Amino acid sequence: MKPLFSIIIPHYDIPDLLMRCLKSIPVSKEIQVIVVDDNSPEADTYLERYSELSRPYLEFIRTTKGGGAGYARNVGLEHAKGEWLLFADADDFYVEDMYDIISSNADSEADVIYFKKESVLSENIIQKTDRDIYIDRMINNYYANGDEWPLRFMYCPTWGKMIKRDLINKFNIRFEEIRYSNDAFFSLFVGYHAETIEVVNKVLYVLTSRPDSLVANYCSKPNELRIRSEVHYRSDLFLHQHQMCKERSMKQYLLLMFNNDRKLFKYYFFKLDEIYPSKLSALRDFCKNKPLRFKIKFYLYSFLVWTRIL
Repeated sequence: MKPLFSIIIPHYDIPDLLMRCLKSIPVSKEIQVIVVDDNSPEADTYLERYSELSRPYLEFIRTTKGGGAGYARNVGLEHAKGEWLLFADADDFYVEDMYDIISSNADSEADVIYFKKESVLSENIIQKTDRDIYIDRMINNYYANGDEWPLRFMYCPTWGKMIKRDLINKFNIRFEEIRYSNDAFFSLFVGYHAETIEVVNKVLYVLTSRPDSLVANYCSKPNELRIRSEVHYRSDLFLHQHQMCKERSMKQYLLLMFNNDRKLFKYYFFKLDEIYPSKLSALRDFCKNKPLRFKIKFYLYSFLVWTRIL
C-alpha cells in the first residue's frame, strides 16, 4: 500500500532540531517521511544516537556529496511514493494538528494547495517573528480578490504547500543544486504547470529564525547576492517571455546591489530591458514609493551607468 503523503526533509548538522521537526509529524502508514542527510560530519552516529530516525515509515538516506539542500531534495524526490509531496526544513516544524489539516485536504482535485505559516524564534518558540510575512499577505490578498498570480509565482519556499507528485513527475520538475534559492524555480514551475490550485486559510507550518541559518543576514554572505540575483533574474525572464510577469522579484535584488555591490548593479542594469518593457520603466518601478532623495540619487547613478560614464 502506497502512502498518501511523502514529506521530504533535507538535513545538515542540526540533528537536535531535526528531531523537533520529526516529532511534529505523526507516525502513520499514510505518511512517508524521507530525511536526506547531506554528508553531516557525524551522520554515521545518528541512527545510534537518535531513535526517532528508526521509527516506522521513515527513510534515513545519507549522501556523501555535500551538494546542498537542492541536491538533497532531489534525492528525496527519487524515493517519494506518496500521492502528495510536502517539504520541510530540518529546523522548522509542523503545527500540532498537521495530520488533520493535510488529511482533510487529501481528496482535493487541485495540483497544489497553499497554506499559511507561523514564524517563531528557534530557541524560544513562543516568541513570534515576522519572517516571510509576505506569504500570509499573499493568502490574505487571495481571499480578498482571488488573485492567484502571487501564490503561483512569488511563493518561492516549498514548505507550506501540498503538491501532487504526478505534477512533479509529468513535467520532471526538480530543484536547482545551488547554494541559495534552490527552490525558486521549482516553485515557479509548480505554479506555472498547475492546472488548478487551492488556498487554505489555515496555518500548517511553523517557520523558525536562527542566527546561523542560510537565510540569516540576508544576502550578506559571500556570493549570496550574486547567486540569488541570477536565479530571480532568470525567473523574471521566464515570466516576461511568457507574458505573465505582473511583478518582478529582481526589483529587491537590484536595490540590494545598488547599496552593496555596484559592479553587480551595472551588470544587471544593462539586462533590465530583457525583463521590463524598457530601462526607464524599470527605473520607475524601482523608485516607486521611495523618498525623493533616494529617487534623485538612484536616477543620477543609473543615468551615469547608462551613458557609461561610470
